[in-house]
Amino acid sequence: MNSIPYIDIHTHSSRSGKDTITVTNIYPGDGFAAFTGQNFYSVGLHPWHIGTAEENNEALRMVESALEFDHVIFVGEAGLDKLKENDFAEQQRVFEAQAFIAEEYNYPLVVHCVKACNEVIELRKKMKPAMPWIMHSYSGSIEMTQQMLDLGFLFSFGMNLFSNNAKTIESFLFLPLNKIFFETDEADSPVETIYKKGAELKQVPLEELKYMIWKNFNRIEKSLTGRVR
Repeated sequence: MNSIPYIDIHTHSSRSGKDTITVTNIYPGDGFAAFTGQNFYSVGLHPWHIGTAEENNEALRMVESALEFDHVIFVGEAGLDKLKENDFAEQQRVFEAQAFIAEEYNYPLVVHCVKACNEVIELRKKMKPAMPWIMHSYSGSIEMTQQMLDLGFLFSFGMNLFSNNAKTIESFLFLPLNKIFFETDEADSPVETIYKKGAELKQVPLEELKYMIWKNFNRIEKSLTGRVR
């Protein structure tokens, strides 16, 4: 890889390209491809998929097992979603368990959060983890962003940068470049499209933005150096 690559920090697609490094989200027990130098993975139990305590405990064991593979580099997406009609207390238990797994094995945690930012913040305050937590598809207010920034959160933005949600754009503009990532999540557009929108909003050259996100990725993915070409 001769030039600075794009980083797609969170995607549910198997799409890849010679200029893009992807972190594809899979669920516990899913298979994944052999490492090519550009295809990384995150593994976690999504709050939408919460089942019985027994089922969840088995899924948590599979999350730990997946971490044995070199190209599994994040835990998640894990988190809390108050719009999902399942047991919220069990969501909290499973989220906390995955946060502990991430901390024990020294992996960043990808966080799904809907209407539950206060609970996520309280858990981070309680745990005081050393590992970064990445808020995926972030759309919080500046006030919430400042709280999370003070606690060491990182923030990932996707197609929501194209929305008319003023608080999302305000928070994106407020954040320093060393605290952000970009993601496609479930979108069909390449991550390059989101980078270009981010560069336009931040009023920085695209290559400068690529370099900063590349540095951010290297900073949190300690085993990347020497493996990506």
